[in-house]
Amino acid sequence: MARVSTTNELVSLIKLTDFSMRNTNLFEHLAESVRDSEKFAECKQFIQHGSVSVYEHSVAVARMSFAFAETFKFSDKQSLVRAALLHDFFLYDWHVPERMWSLHGWTHPVTAANNARRYFNVTDKEWSLIRTHMWPYTLLHPPKYREGWIICLADKIVSLEETLFRRCPRSTCLPPPRLGAISENRR
Repeated sequence: MARVSTTNELVSLIKLTDFSMRNTNLFEHLAESVRDSEKFAECKQFIQHGSVSVYEHSVAVARMSFAFAETFKFSDKQSLVRAALLHDFFLYDWHVPERMWSLHGWTHPVTAANNARRYFNVTDKEWSLIRTHMWPYTLLHPPKYREGWIICLADKIVSLEETLFRRCPRSTCLPPPRLGAISENRR
């Protein structure tokens, strides 16, 4: 295995979300009904990882999922792209103190799937793809479809890149610690 000697080399090894798709016109066509909707645009106001909005994250996951689907010759790219775009369609800020230490990781797939059904009339297959994207975190709900495994993998890769390389300053991402909590911990 090659030794990584600089941060730039590490970034280039992990930053997999920038690879090109052979059929960008098909992706744009499949994505436009969700991506261009006012309801999906609400995802722009919520941060997902680092300094990346839920909207940006979801589009990156959809692009990577589509590229994988082309590579592996999947036929149902429409369900894959719609579900990948809607996989985190939970419509709330999970970084606020009330939600930050909640069960968001376990519960948001169901919330996103139900929101997708409500606002975009997703099929049962698309609902399942959204519901299972957090496996293995949601251990009892593995993907049922090949497309689900692709979305799950793409989400992990994109999330890793966003978390490691697209961080925002702590002062703008998280609420400042309470001074009393700091002094209590020193006793």
